[in-house]
Amino acid sequence: MNCADTLYYNGRFYTANKENPFAEAMAVGKGKILAVGAADELRHVYAAAKNKINLEGRFVMPGFIDSHLHPPGLSLLDLYEVNLTKGNTMADYLACVKDFLDSHPHLPIVYGRGWSWAALTGEETSRGPRKERLDALSDTVPLILRAYDGHTLWLNSAAFAAMGVTDATPSPAGGVIERDPATGALWGTLKENAMKLVTLPDYTVEQYKAALRLFQEKMHRFGITGILALSSYTLDKVLSAFAQLEQEGDLHLHVRAAATISPRADLTAQLDEIEKIRTQYRTKLIKLTTAKFFADGVVEGGTSHLLAPYEPSAPGQPPQNGPLLWEEDKLQQAFLEANRRGLQIHVHATGDGAVRKTLDALEKTAACLPGDFRNTITHLQLVAEQDIPRFAALGVIANVQPYWHCKGPGWWDKVDRRLLGERAEKEFPLGAFFRSGAVVASSSDYHATIVPNPLLAIDTGVTRNLATGSPYGLPDITSPNDPACLLDAKERASLEDMLLSFTANNAYALFAEGVTGALAPGKGADFIILSADPFQVRTVDLDKLQVVETYFQGRCVYKAHA
Repeated sequence: MNCADTLYYNGRFYTANKENPFAEAMAVGKGKILAVGAADELRHVYAAAKNKINLEGRFVMPGFIDSHLHPPGLSLLDLYEVNLTKGNTMADYLACVKDFLDSHPHLPIVYGRGWSWAALTGEETSRGPRKERLDALSDTVPLILRAYDGHTLWLNSAAFAAMGVTDATPSPAGGVIERDPATGALWGTLKENAMKLVTLPDYTVEQYKAALRLFQEKMHRFGITGILALSSYTLDKVLSAFAQLEQEGDLHLHVRAAATISPRADLTAQLDEIEKIRTQYRTKLIKLTTAKFFADGVVEGGTSHLLAPYEPSAPGQPPQNGPLLWEEDKLQQAFLEANRRGLQIHVHATGDGAVRKTLDALEKTAACLPGDFRNTITHLQLVAEQDIPRFAALGVIANVQPYWHCKGPGWWDKVDRRLLGERAEKEFPLGAFFRSGAVVASSSDYHATIVPNPLLAIDTGVTRNLATGSPYGLPDITSPNDPACLLDAKERASLEDMLLSFTANNAYALFAEGVTGALAPGKGADFIILSADPFQVRTVDLDKLQVVETYFQGRCVYKAHA
């Protein structure tokens, strides 16, 4: 006798299976998918199902997976820090800080995040905002504000003093302490590894649990049922908080995690620590699988490693290519040791120079130690055309953030075009990766992406244009060929490719294809119901779709208000 808890029928089911992409019904029992297929057949086989749900033609698909984000995302800001993400101008940022200081008069130190390079002018566009702007708000309370991309800190004089950073402090390897070119005095910003001169906030596990509850609610609202969690400083506490939520029966996400490897610390000691954490947090839902590496920084900070120099006028200094954060031989050795330990490699690389040298190191690693490691390069802002086929040839996963794959208003001209020149017209390849046969995994890099809604990314990936104008005070586009924000239409991806990149491909990238990522017998019943069929709406309206319900292992964990 075939017993099912629930039979869903009279729907349009997208399975994320290329051979059989659509079905009419699905049977679920004990949190797993029992069958997917024709409605008449399943209604006969599972006639004794306890619940029979007539979907009335609604669209069902696997839950989304985000394969690169930073929990708890913005939830820590919402609870404990200055949230600058709702501002767009320097005046907005300073007003946010002032309001926070006024409402938290007794805090010994104030942290925040979310300022954008696009809000800056003059020399600040390359060096970052000056400390004097924050000094005017407080000359006694240390203020430490991280850029939205997480690669630069903006400090006031009190913060520099509290952290022991002076005009004479040398820039550490792989980092920049920006200084006034006329006086040599501290400018106000620390970039990349120089940020490690600053003590970041130390939250308790209970505080992380509170933030992660808010984070999980947001994930479910956007239909996300699986993540790869990256954390440079607090991974142990984040995983401890996730584990406590799981023990309490309150975790409803597949969590894979990555630990960061630094080039300035002992490699063996770092890998030993990862192994310790990996053993401690290996549960049904939580697994530490991945070692994260930074090959370079970010274009907006002048710290992406490029094959050719930045535009001469961009950094306010002689032409330079930006640093590679690892010595090439040490990078390859670190990759080899990580793979030997059974860890997947996940590399931040934004510049074409960093991408090439990472591929070179991965190629040498694979020659020494072949295996199914599903090593990954993420961000991929600039990639030399001849390097794109190497991903498929080497089995390297291309992890992309399609949210960024357009000419962002107020950003692209002021930042990318100014720093990269004509190269900015060809940044963020997407369609070429799919055409090459590479596995493409999509992600948000939340909180660098403020709204990690996969439907926004799917819209942008398909159109290579602005998904929604409202955050910029602009009307929505009515044609995918609207020229204002269109970025290299040849790099458009198909809708099915984009859906796969957020479902089956991401499950593969997380070594989770056996438990999630598709509607197939034996997998967890992790699925979502959308407000409309994405295959039946205009491409420019994909962003207007909404997640109506989210299910995790057969349980409804989110339902939109009517």
